[in-house]
Amino acid sequence: MKLFNTHQSGKRFQRISVILMVALILTGFFAYNTYHEKTQYQTFLQNSYQRAFREMITNVESLKILLDKAEITASAANSNFLMTQVWQQSSSAADNLGRLPISHAALNRTEKFLNQVADFCYSISRQNAANKVMSDEQLDKISKMNDYSQRLLSELRELEGDVRQGGIQFGELRQKGRLVFKRASTNNADLQFNKIGEKFVEYPTLIYDGPFSDNVVEGKPVGLNGEKVNLEKAKQIATEFAGPKDVRQANYISSGGGIIETYGLELIPMDNEKDRNISIDITKKGGHVLWMLNPRNVLEKKLSDKQASEKAKEFLKKAGFENLQETYYLKNDNTTIVTYVAEKDGVLIYPDLLKVKVALDNGQIVGFDSYQYLMAHKDRGELKGKISEEEARKNVTQRLNIERVKLALIPMPGNKEYLCYEFKGKYKENDYFVYINAENGNEERILRIIKTENGTLTQ
Repeated sequence: MKLFNTHQSGKRFQRISVILMVALILTGFFAYNTYHEKTQYQTFLQNSYQRAFREMITNVESLKILLDKAEITASAANSNFLMTQVWQQSSSAADNLGRLPISHAALNRTEKFLNQVADFCYSISRQNAANKVMSDEQLDKISKMNDYSQRLLSELRELEGDVRQGGIQFGELRQKGRLVFKRASTNNADLQFNKIGEKFVEYPTLIYDGPFSDNVVEGKPVGLNGEKVNLEKAKQIATEFAGPKDVRQANYISSGGGIIETYGLELIPMDNEKDRNISIDITKKGGHVLWMLNPRNVLEKKLSDKQASEKAKEFLKKAGFENLQETYYLKNDNTTIVTYVAEKDGVLIYPDLLKVKVALDNGQIVGFDSYQYLMAHKDRGELKGKISEEEARKNVTQRLNIERVKLALIPMPGNKEYLCYEFKGKYKENDYFVYINAENGNEERILRIIKTENGTLTQ
């Protein structure tokens, strides 16, 4: 009997052990699952916070550029456009700021500033809609807003660096945010803000490699000429363009059926290295090279900017492009993209734009883009304004210190082109282009010139 009881006790012990083991496994599973879900949720929140933070910086960057332009506009219509954009960017910045896990007390002053900018500029846009320009007092307020926007942008960039390097997480941003955002103080009456004792750097959101270089070209291409070419002819043109000594074979890849119909080709180099295959598109009408890209690595820089420019000019001349004016350039990974526009009788033709990418190790052309040129190039006849330069100058704000004036044809929405006087000048250490219509004296566009270590750009 005792032996039976011992046996029964052993079975009960085994059952309890199994139950405990199963319970332990289930507990571990649920604990791991809970931990995994929590980690996923934390990652989701962190990504959401980072996205809101990045979008807020983008809003403030755009806000800064728009306020820069607003300070030198002399046109009610252009001011209306700029003020509407400022209102939208300020409102979006305030909305993204509110998404961050920072106490309301720490954000109160900055959020109030962004909302005040939005409200003030919205009221100005309504005033502009009635064809009334800003008063000197309103311009002074815009200037003060602009100054603080620059300070705020610098603070945000510094904070962004800490976040990117992992110095702080957004949970810690609650504490650090108090230090960053509480530095600002505002006076509701005149929007005065305390100075932040640092140097400030501007980071433009959108940069282009020349005025109007990314202007949307609508309609049909007017720069295409010549008869339709077949595939074999397209292969021949592509091989000659890239250099027959460097190309072993040309393969047909695709047929482009967009606004400009093309043969999409891949050029195999002599060494047969697949990672160096050149992509190139040849237009079916006329056999023009639409674009070309050679992806080879450029490991060192031997050429100067001037030498790279000379290589690009030689290349374009051999390719049959004449009367071009170099405008801007952008350097990246030991290459330089040089932008050219057509020039006729001293008038810059911005719609006729070409881009050439030069390798700085040996001057080889590793990229080419003629899309905008082929879309827009045509005979425009005599280009002469109805108003004089002196008359146009009267419509440029006196705040701009004018350094140079030149006639320029600029592309506008709706596939339009306006002949303008291009006034290049300086205001508050920034360089600008102001375009005054040579027909009626209207202020058409303002571009700010941005100088970086990698090139001269505009926005």
